[in-house]
Formats: sequence, structure tokens, C-alpha cells
Amino acid sequence: MQDSNPDGPLADHPATEIQVVVVDPDDVVEAFERNRVEDNFRRTHVLRLVPPFEEEQRAEPYAQDGPKRYPPGRDPEPLHLEPATFVRNEAGVHPNETHLTAPTREEARATAREDRGDDVTEGVVDEYHEAALEEWKRELRNSFVDAIRIHFEDGTGEEIWTEARYEATDD
Repeated sequence: MQDSNPDGPLADHPATEIQVVVVDPDDVVEAFERNRVEDNFRRTHVLRLVPPFEEEQRAEPYAQDGPKRYPPGRDPEPLHLEPATFVRNEAGVHPNETHLTAPTREEARATAREDRGDDVTEGVVDEYHEAALEEWKRELRNSFVDAIRIHFEDGTGEEIWTEARYEATDD
């Protein structure tokens, strides 16, 4: 683990104990997928780290409705990681964005029309869209990173870098 400021107030944060975040790769892909199709604009799907924090911490899927809110006495609060935290970002250093955007039906329709002409059926568009989604999911999995950034409080710059390990859960 690498602290961005090992001598500052961050050294006291309980999450600095985390050496490895273990996550199911299917959970990362599913969080991306759920965010893509979510009808409720206030709900986001994240991977959550729940205290007590340990050296090896499992990230679990979690649906967050609106801003993160926990009872005032809950200290420390669980940490929420955007699914893009686990994916290589070729567009810059922002940890919650990735260059891998999900394909849309409109893009699938345009590709189908290029390949088959203007009179494509919705069934053909569905096939193109499903194929594009499967390729996108493969690209996500191939872009998983070995180290992730964990922010403790938004906007403060308090963060650590830690190892990421991908293991399927036994369901």
C-alpha cells in the first residue's frame, strides 16, 4: 500500500490497514452494466468496503440511492468504490472515469445499417447490440488494474493506493 501522505491525518484513518481489495470480476462488470441501464438517476451501483477494515478486504456490490449517508455515529463509514476504479483509465488520472464506454442501441443500429443497409430489423439491431455489449465486457475484464486508489472523503484528496485482486465468490 502506498499512502499519498503517510505523515498526515490520513495515517489515522482505519482504512489504511487495507493492503489488498478482493473483488469478484463479475461484480465489477455487473456494476458497470447496472449503472448503464439504471432508470433511477439517483441510484448508482458501486463496490463497497465495510468496516472493520482488514489487510485483505472484500468489495461487495451495493446500490447507493443518492448521496452516501450513514448514521452520524458510524465511524468509520463504509467506503464506496466506483466500478471504474478497477479499470485502466486511458483518458486521464480521474479514478472514476474510463475510456471504455458501453455501446448504445443507436450505435448498434448505425453499424447494422452500414453492414446490411437501411432496412434492418429490430432483431438484427438486438444482435449487433448484444455482440457489442459482450465485446465491451471483455474489454472491461482485460483492462482490470493491479492497484486501485481509495478516496476517504470526496474533495479532500485523502486517499491511498492498494493492491487489487480478482476472485470469484462462491455463490
